[in-house]
Amino acid sequence: MGLSRVFGSVSLSVDSVSSDSPRARARFINLATQKKVKEFRAKMRNYKRPDFNRMILDLNRMGWTHEKIAFVLPVAGASTVSEWARGGVPNYDNGDAFVILWRTETGIQREPRVGEELSYRYRIGQLDMFEDWDELDSVIEQLDREIEK
Repeated sequence: MGLSRVFGSVSLSVDSVSSDSPRARARFINLATQKKVKEFRAKMRNYKRPDFNRMILDLNRMGWTHEKIAFVLPVAGASTVSEWARGGVPNYDNGDAFVILWRTETGIQREPRVGEELSYRYRIGQLDMFEDWDELDSVIEQLDREIEK
């Protein structure tokens, strides 16, 4: 039947299914009460997408430019990666490939998520060479003493 209109009372329906139909309402009510659907909705409330901007900054710190990232990923060019850095969201295939690239280069298996800037911290690159950051503080103090001489 397709799309139908009634101009007097402005009623639209698609494929002869109206939201006023008791059968249609019952189908969706039954769907909403299913256990799996409830679990899915509970998980989706807490879902946060990957923080592509933060991951691009990580790769940039490791020497990757937007051009290099675009070259190894199946994207058109560096402007696509720049758009992601400005807040754009890649499609699933490109986003998944980018996450795999980030995981491979950083060695971290859990990607950062949007909104976790303060709660999820990790170290990449040469920052892992110091097991104890007190070693770094002692090196800085020693350098300060040498400069003062």
